[in-house]
Amino acid sequence: MTTLNDLHARIAALGLVDPTDRQEEPERRPAAPLETLEGLRGGFLDNRKGNADVILDAIRERLADQYGMMQSLVRSKWVFSAPAAPEIIDELAECDFVVTAVGD
Repeated sequence: MTTLNDLHARIAALGLVDPTDRQEEPERRPAAPLETLEGLRGGFLDNRKGNADVILDAIRERLADQYGMMQSLVRSKWVFSAPAAPEIIDELAECDFVVTAVGD
């Protein structure tokens, strides 16, 4: 009986690429839902596309005014298509939650 591992090994030995999606364990898992935003610190990541900052400012104000968010940290990526710099990720990781927006 041919196993899945045998099949993958045969495909690799032939120099072929297996186009199937392998269901791998995710590197990250979603955070548990927050019960409240009261007293929490929110992180806001702007991707620098047009109007992303406007959207994030409106969300930040609403979360503070209506849901009790106490502090916020706003950061911007240098290039919208690239991942955020590690130091930005480290800063945002100190927040209780993070919101990001894509403008245009």
